Amino acid sequence: MDTLRLGCAVILLVAGAAHAAGGISAADNKMLHDYALTMQKVKAYEAATENMMVAGKSDASLKAEGEKMSTEPDKTLADVRAKFAHHPRLYAFYAKQGLSMDDAMLIPLTLMSACTVAQYPQIGAKMADSVSGSQIAFCKQNMAALKAMKFFNGGGAE
Repeated sequence: MDTLRLGCAVILLVAGAAHAAGGISAADNKMLHDYALTMQKVKAYEAATENMMVAGKSDASLKAEGEKMSTEPDKTLADVRAKFAHHPRLYAFYAKQGLSMDDAMLIPLTLMSACTVAQYPQIGAKMADSVSGSQIAFCKQNMAALKAMKFFNGGGAE
């Protein structure tokens, strides 16, 4: 796994682990719960991630920045947002697709949570403070398209 993909994966895993362990604040849970998923935003996220992976293959400094990003704290959503603020070269790929820092942070986290609940409804009650019914419906309605996306399956540019 290249370092850019690793950086993005670390953000998702640590933030997801903090969420699962109850380490996310009520304000963070509300932000996750209230985030509106759209296929347009998800496709923009996919394009940005793919473009970043391709660029990272030929740019050692971009790879180094991804590696540095992966070592920074990310226990709260503010920490994750700060990672993007501290690494504007990485965030620029998302901005170019019209995504805000919150979009770049919340799209993968919201999808991870909502699609998990969509596939395992028995955990829905435990995640009700951070996952909305509309997010779950989005995942159910778009599951085939989401599963075809590389970032959704932990992949990147080959």
